[in-house]
Amino acid sequence: MSSILQKAQQEEAKELHQMILDKLDGLPEGTPIYRDALKEILDEVIKSVEKPLTEERQAAKTAAWDFSVQKSLPVFARDDGLLIRPIQPTDEEFYRSVRLQYSLIYRSAYYTAEGKKEDLFQSEALASNVFYCIIEDAEHSLPIGYIGIKDTRTNLWEIAIELDGKSLHQGFGSRSIPLYLNEIHRITGKAEFQARVETDNIPSQRCFEKIGANLVGLCDSVVLKTEAEKLRFEERHLDLIDTHMTGLANRLGIEPRKLLSHVLDYRLTCPL
Repeated sequence: MSSILQKAQQEEAKELHQMILDKLDGLPEGTPIYRDALKEILDEVIKSVEKPLTEERQAAKTAAWDFSVQKSLPVFARDDGLLIRPIQPTDEEFYRSVRLQYSLIYRSAYYTAEGKKEDLFQSEALASNVFYCIIEDAEHSLPIGYIGIKDTRTNLWEIAIELDGKSLHQGFGSRSIPLYLNEIHRITGKAEFQARVETDNIPSQRCFEKIGANLVGLCDSVVLKTEAEKLRFEERHLDLIDTHMTGLANRLGIEPRKLLSHVLDYRLTCPL
């Protein structure tokens, strides 16, 4: 996980915990009043977690692309060593395990509201406006990660990719992305795609640049939602700015501190 993203999520979790304690202050623990108040607070927390992850997708401008035929196929794309297949309900446990490796937000959401797990999986990986696939090591028939289009209703399609921690640094990412996107390009005619990468995630940046992605600017982080939150986080963590981030800032012509509160915006043009 990106150390900056992790720190931002940790700080948000601490503030969230204190907010819950403040709201429960004075209520007798173990009573129905306490339990009802806690449930109401947790429901609010979960809604606030889900909102930043989906609010951009709600600004849809077109109808979703129909990938129903592709979703029914046993295999979407493959090469000599990798297989990319449409995600299925039976993949929920693996998908969730990968998501939880990289997001404290998801860890909090899943463990404070067990009933929301299926909803999160459905809305992220199985909804009609997305097309997510499982990446498999074909030789061993083992899932190693997932890749997908986050929302086919938007004009510019954003890809998501995460690999299981045990499968990192083996070249799977730089092989999976072209394999998946070139097939998407062949089917849909779409040529340009977006990828958001944490500013201190050097392996991911190298992966995207290796396959020809162009760094075009910055995007908002899903953790730091308001300008006040961004400015406050930047002020607290100026010490995290290193030579790599300074170099990125110079490339983009921005203040290095902005890299603490944003993520990188990469564009990929097919065929890759």
